[in-house]
Parts: sequence; structure tokens; C-alpha cells
Amino acid sequence: MQKLYSGKTKDVYLADDGNVLLYFKDSVTGVGDKIDSGANEVIGEVAGKGHSSFSLTLMFFDLLHKAGIPTHFISVGPEDNTMLVKRARSLNLEVICRKKAWGSFVRRYGAYVCEGQALPSLVEFTLKDDDRGDPLITDDALVALNIASRQDIDYMKETARRATDLISGYLADRGLELIDIKYEFGVIDGKTMIIDEVSGDSMRVVKDGKVLLQNELYEALLGR
Repeated sequence: MQKLYSGKTKDVYLADDGNVLLYFKDSVTGVGDKIDSGANEVIGEVAGKGHSSFSLTLMFFDLLHKAGIPTHFISVGPEDNTMLVKRARSLNLEVICRKKAWGSFVRRYGAYVCEGQALPSLVEFTLKDDDRGDPLITDDALVALNIASRQDIDYMKETARRATDLISGYLADRGLELIDIKYEFGVIDGKTMIIDEVSGDSMRVVKDGKVLLQNELYEALLGR
């Protein structure tokens, strides 16, 4: 297989049939020696982390599919921690849905909001641009720069909120609280849908006042 891209937490390969194989790695991102899934620098590896990300993505994709929310998922891949997906044209955006104020949101708007304050499934768009710190971008700028159409923006907002409500409810039933979550969207055969992954790397989940790491979320939901 041809390697298309080596990312921070996944390697991406082009399959013989034109689809894409994702390999989930054990690498973790962070700042200094502190693991932070929202950071842009790989700081090391945690054994089993790739399996956790892969397994949680399988679970959440299945949850979305059963609710009628399409993703690019096709099947489990031939090797451990691999997934076969449809090849998509990424919009190079992170679509963040916030249930509570936390992290960068509080750093930006701390004069107006307190950490933990409830938010109405607030959706924000950021560019996937490590060199510029993944900057926020407005709806109008997305349209003006031909990154996304109004129709695509409306779909991404609606789908992000719908998926977030679904995942938040699933977690709440298991004693876990979803704080915020990010999605990546891509275009496949002219249709915009959720791509990439939905795992502990893409959400902030709290249990007993503590934000869970990827492996801890896996243990809480799928630990055997």
C-alpha cells in the first residue's frame, strides 16, 4: 500500500481499491510532559493508546450510523488497529461542539464566562493549520475563502450538534460527562460527512471531576 500521510496519531494508506486504510498509533500529543489531545506536538507514546483510539472510534461510528448519521467508515482493516474508510476530500477544519466552557474557550472569553459554565452546544470552526495555531474562522470567512458553502456550514453545525447530543447522552448513561468534542468533515461523492475519528483524542470527558485520558475513557466504556 502507498502511504499517503503520516500524522501525529495515525498513518494513512491508499488501498488497492481506492479506499483508505487508517492505522491508529500509540503516539500522544501534549505540551511539555503533559498529555493533551488538543496539542499539536507529539511528546511520546503510551502503550495501547492506538488500540484505545481505534476501538472507541469503532464504537462511536456504530452509534452514529445507527442514528442515521453517515461517516466514511467501511470496515475493520486487515491488521490490528486499522480501519478501512472511504477516501474523502477533507475540508481541513475542526468543527468543535461545546457543552461547557473549558480550555481555550475560557482563555479567549474569560472576562465573560467561567470554567464549567453550560453552553448551548455551541459550534466553532477552526482551521487545521498547526503553523498558525489552528485559528478560529467565522462562517462568513469560510464562504468568502471558498472553504465551505453556506449549505455545508449549516449541515456541519446541525450534524455536530446532533452527534454531540447522541454521544453526550450515551456517556451520561454511564456516569460520564461530555465537556466538548471536535469533528472533522470531508466530502465523498459530493456529500459532506464526518470523517477521521471520534475517540478520546477528539473529546473532553469528565468523571468525578477529572478529565479522562484516552486509555481511561477506553477503560470506562470498553474495559474488559
